[in-house]
Amino acid sequence: MRFNAILEVLRQLLLIAAALLGLGVLAVIGNTIRLEIQGRRAEIEVTKLVGGSNSYVRRPFLYTGVLYGVGGALLAWGIVAIAVAVLGDSVATLASFTAAATCCAARRAMTIGILLGAGAVLGWLGAWISAARHLRGIEPRA
Repeated sequence: MRFNAILEVLRQLLLIAAALLGLGVLAVIGNTIRLEIQGRRAEIEVTKLVGGSNSYVRRPFLYTGVLYGVGGALLAWGIVAIAVAVLGDSVATLASFTAAATCCAARRAMTIGILLGAGAVLGWLGAWISAARHLRGIEPRA
């Protein structure tokens, strides 16, 4: 019972850490998109001058944000895969003492899918917030 209580505390700490890291992802992707918008300011002004709307200008930045999010999720998956490979024997020994269920391939695939989906959503959201905020301030000078 004591071990299960410790595991529950660790699960809650993991959720808090995941939420904080998610906010960090939003901030990093938002700042990266802001820098890209500033770098393409003249191009954005010309696009708006010929009739491009904010949503038209925002679209490539949203795609970039999704790519950054998925790329970050793949990197995180790689780091976790290395950690699991290094700690695999120790975790298997601990699981045998606690009669924990082993992880099946379908559960791993679902977890990877959730990780990639969360990365894409966080990337899109960070890019959308940043692009919406910074594109409003760019208007063409006639």
